[in-house]
Amino acid sequence: MDKSTIQQISKGGKMRKMQSKSGKTIVKVTKHIILNNLWEYYIIDDPEMEFPEDSDVQFAYAIGVAQEFGTISMSELKPYIFTYTTEMDAVDPAPNWEWVDE
Repeated sequence: MDKSTIQQISKGGKMRKMQSKSGKTIVKVTKHIILNNLWEYYIIDDPEMEFPEDSDVQFAYAIGVAQEFGTISMSELKPYIFTYTTEMDAVDPAPNWEWVDE
C-alpha cells in the first residue's frame, strides 16, 4: 500500500455497525487497527464501558489466536501498529460478522 492510500483511508472517521452472522450481537465500530503480527482490533463504542474516545483504555473485538471482546491499552499497542483507520468504509468486517446497512 503506498503512502497516499494510507493517508486516504485515515481521513474521515465514519462509525459503522457490525453484526454477528448469528444476528445476536451488534456493535458500533469506530476504529480498526492491524498490528505487525497481523492481529486485528475493532475498537468498539460501547456506552456501558464509558471510556472517553481519547482514553488509553479502549473496548475492542480482537482477532488473533482467538476472537474475543475485551479492554486494550492503546499505549501498549502503539509501537506495533501497522495500519490504523477511522474510516470503516475501507475495512472488511471481522470473520463471521457483517456490516449492517443503515
